[in-house]
Amino acid sequence: MKPDCSRMMLFAAVPLALAASMAAAQSGMDKPASMPLAELKQAYLACDRTATRQMLDMESAACCSFIGEALQDRAFDGSFDRLLAWWRTEKQLAAAVQTAEQPLVREGQ
Repeated sequence: MKPDCSRMMLFAAVPLALAASMAAAQSGMDKPASMPLAELKQAYLACDRTATRQMLDMESAACCSFIGEALQDRAFDGSFDRLLAWWRTEKQLAAAVQTAEQPLVREGQ
């Protein structure tokens, strides 16, 4: 199952859908530059979650690369260090939320 670049950008908060054809993926690669910043950030994090779980195919990796470049340029004035600091903070927040949402298990149960 590989992510479709267009769907990843439009529905970054939901699980990624099956990929469309290479032409459809390529047509979506120009979209990161015009995406609202909040959606661009969510798309970047969706790419990260997907890449953590599975190897990205070339189309998906290219799409995620375009998303990363656009985010770095637009949100962090081209600074990779600032992008990396933001990403680390987001990962820590996501881990804290996930931990808080897990039910407590008492010993002996």
